[in-house]
Amino acid sequence: MSALDELLAHPGLWRGREADTSVATPVRSSGFAQLDAALRGGWPRGQLTELIGGPFGSGETRMLLPVLTACTREQRRVVLISPPATPWIPGWRQLGVNPALVLMIRATTGDDVVWSCEQMLRQPGTGALLAWLRDPNTTLLRRLRLAAGSGDACVFLYRQPSASQQPSPAQLRIRWQGTTDHLRLEVIKHTGGWLPQSRSIMIAQDIPCHHSESGHPGSA
Repeated sequence: MSALDELLAHPGLWRGREADTSVATPVRSSGFAQLDAALRGGWPRGQLTELIGGPFGSGETRMLLPVLTACTREQRRVVLISPPATPWIPGWRQLGVNPALVLMIRATTGDDVVWSCEQMLRQPGTGALLAWLRDPNTTLLRRLRLAAGSGDACVFLYRQPSASQQPSPAQLRIRWQGTTDHLRLEVIKHTGGWLPQSRSIMIAQDIPCHHSESGHPGSA
């Protein structure tokens, strides 16, 4: 990777073309009013979002459950690739995620993870994809960004805390930290212009989202 490539991939770099608001990025509401405001409407579709933090297993998927619920209500697939542990699907079902539309893929190498993402994101029925990829290089990250752009799914890549100090081509990067009863989020990169003054966003682990959930959980 050349010095210029490293500079161009730096999360603090702003490009004039990224401020063009003539074509709005489609989004899905995060389900949390404060987070939607910080994300300018919600989670982007057809773009790569990095969720950087730890420790894993402290509720890092809690912030995504409203999106996963919305996708399965639309009969769209939710894909998990190489999660560090098997999610508690009965709990997801109680919150409205239809387990019949949840697909989990085990991949052993970084290239296998990215290849699996590429295949699933080419499928029109994929609504959200969550992947865990340890120490990806720039080539793998660029492949993920291209794969995300091949459809309109919400694409989330979980990374270790040290990744926040590394450049990335991801359009959205969020640093998160799990506590006993909250997730603390901070947007550190958002394609489309300068970020507002940094501030933390707190998501409680034991309270419902800001919008009411209609319908009922799907059956297995």
